[in-house]
Amino acid sequence: MLLENLKIFAVVLGSLGTFTLVANSIPQVQSEVPLELSFGADVSPEELMFSGEALYNGGGNCISCHGTGTRAPNLLTDHAGTGVIGARCGNRVAGEDCKAYLYASLTDPNAFIVEGFDPIMTDMRIQLSNEQIWALVAYLESLGGEVTVTGEDIMATGEAPGTAAASG
Repeated sequence: MLLENLKIFAVVLGSLGTFTLVANSIPQVQSEVPLELSFGADVSPEELMFSGEALYNGGGNCISCHGTGTRAPNLLTDHAGTGVIGARCGNRVAGEDCKAYLYASLTDPNAFIVEGFDPIMTDMRIQLSNEQIWALVAYLESLGGEVTVTGEDIMATGEAPGTAAASG
């Protein structure tokens, strides 16, 4: 009986050790805090674009939903034959240019739901500052299009009343 219990104990211990080894070999996902951004009226489109790219791929956490094979439209590749987001955003809503469409999509995401997707995105003003949102717009415009975001856009829009945007 003792020998049988030792065999069971050895199998359980070996199984636990194997699972522990496998679990510890899986890379861990680390969340980044969004970059704290502060732009003036003289900010260049390139500065906005590079800051937006860092947010998209890092602290903004956009890639978790808008990456390949995820639960929202992929913004970095040709989505359903319509081109990358910078090329298609100006054609999504009649009478609205790319910059206005992207800003509205980030601040009122339920206004423009892409067919085949659920309205799961939240208003980005809850977690991002106005500067961060405009940096994302500039980055998304740069993907297949021309960056038209300027410092005046940032100064003309502000935080939504009652929202506490994260500043980093």
